[in-house]
Amino acid sequence: MNILDRMIAGFSPERGLRRARARAATAHYDAATSTRRGQSWKVSGADADAASRKRDRLAFVSRDLVRNNPFALRGQQVITNNMVGDGIIPKIIDCADEELRKTGFRMIESLLDTTRIDVFGRQNLYGLQRLAANTIVDSGEVLIQREFHPSPQGPTGRFVPELKLRVMEPDYLDPLHDGLLSNGHSIEEGIEYDADGKRVAYHLFAQHPGAASFRGVGWSSKSTRVPADHVLHIYRQDRPGQMRGVSWFAPIAMTLQDLADYQDAQIMRQKIAACFAGFRRLGAEATEEDRELVSLSPGLIQDIGPDEEMTFSDPPDVGGYDMFMSTGLHAVASGLGVTYEALTGDLSGVNFSSGRMGRMEMDRNVSSWQWLMLIPQMMEPIGRWLIEDWARTDAANARTIMASRFDWVPPHRILVDPTREIPALRDAVRAGFASRSGVVRQLGADPERLMEEITKDAAEAKAKGLVFDSDAAAVSAAGVTQAPPPEDKTTTQKGSGNGK
Repeated sequence: MNILDRMIAGFSPERGLRRARARAATAHYDAATSTRRGQSWKVSGADADAASRKRDRLAFVSRDLVRNNPFALRGQQVITNNMVGDGIIPKIIDCADEELRKTGFRMIESLLDTTRIDVFGRQNLYGLQRLAANTIVDSGEVLIQREFHPSPQGPTGRFVPELKLRVMEPDYLDPLHDGLLSNGHSIEEGIEYDADGKRVAYHLFAQHPGAASFRGVGWSSKSTRVPADHVLHIYRQDRPGQMRGVSWFAPIAMTLQDLADYQDAQIMRQKIAACFAGFRRLGAEATEEDRELVSLSPGLIQDIGPDEEMTFSDPPDVGGYDMFMSTGLHAVASGLGVTYEALTGDLSGVNFSSGRMGRMEMDRNVSSWQWLMLIPQMMEPIGRWLIEDWARTDAANARTIMASRFDWVPPHRILVDPTREIPALRDAVRAGFASRSGVVRQLGADPERLMEEITKDAAEAKAKGLVFDSDAAAVSAAGVTQAPPPEDKTTTQKGSGNGK
């Protein structure tokens, strides 16, 4: 007990005992200490949004890293390539009318698979997914606004509103719109909430405030109130009550910059070491111009005066470059949630088992980003917008269309060893541990489209009298003897450590 505790115990032993018990209960948590060992902690009781008030600067720093740091760019590419890949493809389900379902597929092919869906006419839906994923990684969040532009439709060529999507960086939010409104709503960082905390509108600039044409005057300096049902705000929510996203580079931005500075220093050191130079003493008649020292360059012979002397520093050798970079890049990979091998392309220390185990953990991260962020926050609302737009253009079948919905199939997972994983998936289906459609989705394909293609291929092969051993029924009907599958000669090598 300290002096204060002893004084309190002298007047009130019961209260002194309670203080001693409270101190003993908290003493088990070293991280809660406020002594010298805990001085480096930057503790804060702020909520998620208050703790990230400088998210704009963090986004600017992250974008600079992506522009100039190859490992930051690679990290963004790895996350986006695995989360989006060639695209998260739509599939129409719960449609009672088969003809309507086929019409929906044609709409997908003519609208989503083309650049018509983009307000700028540059990307299809899958390109917009990639833009959104890139922005989420470097800026922490992305906005998608739906717009309706007149488009000719039908034989009469009449113009009807057609759905368009605009992907925007969070910079479009007007930060000056902040405070309470007379109707009980509140605006925080350009997002308007009602009394229950539900988003009702976004206050957005008409153009990016950092654009070269943005002058801060006239219409371009004023934001527009856009209802919340026309805007998607997509970000990874890490804490309860978090209303804005934070750059994914937040935990590793300083590490990336330190690694870049270390590389620059090593490169400069090697340049200096390569500057082998000689110095020749001149006579007393030499002029000051003759003695002028120029910058060092390889093979330089520099003239100096007889009374001049030059001394070079002898810095200590800084070794361990590979170990330092490897350790730093392992930290960067961990902070981004990807594997070191995917971030660096260094596969020197990987065998099948270790590569598969690392990939399995990374796949869990990718799956959570897809199913807990991108699909529920972006793809499912876009699917509802498409259904509404489709029902508006076909009033006669509007009820059936509104009862339909879109399902989404993520990109296929690249198999580490297809010769092992394909038989394992096949055996899982045969044993009833997985459905064939589920395996097809796991590989990134739409089961219905795949079945249609198989049926079409089989019909064309039958019409032309072709028999393939992949079609057991056709082989049996044709009386062709099917060759047995090749024997698996894979053996386990003890002590090899390569999983073979």
